[in-house]
Amino acid sequence: MRLIFRAHRSLAVLALATLVIAALPGSDVQAADAEPYTSAQDCARCHQTIHTYWAESEHARSATSPSYLAALGAAVAAAPDKDTAQRSCVWCHAPMALTTGDYSLQKAITKEGVSCDFCHTVTGVDLDRRDRPFEVRPGAVKRGPLGYAKGLAHDTAYSALHKSSPLLCAACHEYTNARGVAVLSTYSEWKAGPYPAGGQTCQECHMPMVPGADVSASLDPSRRQINLHRLVGGSVASRVREGLELRFDSVSVAAASADVQVVVANTGVGHSVPGGLSSKSLVLAVGVDTGAGELAQRRERVYRRELRDAGGRPLSAAGDLFVQAASVGSDTRLKQKESRTERFTVPLPENWKAIVARLEYRDESDPRAPKTSVVAEQRRERGR
Repeated sequence: MRLIFRAHRSLAVLALATLVIAALPGSDVQAADAEPYTSAQDCARCHQTIHTYWAESEHARSATSPSYLAALGAAVAAAPDKDTAQRSCVWCHAPMALTTGDYSLQKAITKEGVSCDFCHTVTGVDLDRRDRPFEVRPGAVKRGPLGYAKGLAHDTAYSALHKSSPLLCAACHEYTNARGVAVLSTYSEWKAGPYPAGGQTCQECHMPMVPGADVSASLDPSRRQINLHRLVGGSVASRVREGLELRFDSVSVAAASADVQVVVANTGVGHSVPGGLSSKSLVLAVGVDTGAGELAQRRERVYRRELRDAGGRPLSAAGDLFVQAASVGSDTRLKQKESRTERFTVPLPENWKAIVARLEYRDESDPRAPKTSVVAEQRRERGR
């Protein structure tokens, strides 16, 4: 019995040692069926505040949102090489597939989208490698922007890439399709603008530092800050509003109409507005308020980058943009620091109460459910 017990104890020790070795950085030994990545739910045990913000972000839904799945299906169906199309879409929306090979989105960990453990195990980005720009090293070392951070459940390493390099974002927010058309050009727009010289990066706007104590609660209160992992962009009207200006330049009222000049400017957005896919547009609408709850006598200017297929037809559905875009039709977006004065002649009904100028953000990424949100509004009341 003693020999049997010793044998069992030796096997148990060996099994435990194998698991420990598998967890060590750089180890080639892995436990059976072990995933290379940790679930965001596990990260939340120590990083609850950050996880809460991330769970509210588009990154958390990047692999499961109905609009993405619909676009993925359309893109794959239209592509001559369906496997390549599937992989090209999935590795950005579910980048852990680069390591796990789960391009069919079968595993729960893959469906977490752009998740904690993927981003914090990226070691480099090479945009010349179109189909695999990320250099990743899943394991016990987590990389981030804080030089003083110390992990309790894992090792930590300071990463300049996470601190201030737009390349971390560019790997997914810059994409040229097989026809040579830049479907996503956010990074190159930023790079060509005035902000790199001033050291202003993607992280500064989209992941600003906010008060928050995480696992570092023992730090001096002045150092209790975390990056906002909600990663807000064009989908949040208040975020767009911060970088734009809207004002009346002049309003000349006659008996039956008004001559209206409106200034709209991109004062603080680090790329052209709107950014991202060309299914998004910024609309300047000018009209009158008659008290009926809608903008009467509406006149518009639309700021948008238009992509066209090989036949010259404009494209709007996200799946079509990636596969079918063959040329850029026009680009009327507001570039960085650009200001425009737009002029309108607006008919005035007898019951008009105010002349209204409004900026609207329109997203048609999902043709089944287009979204429009009011970004800013200015009013000139009757009699002023």
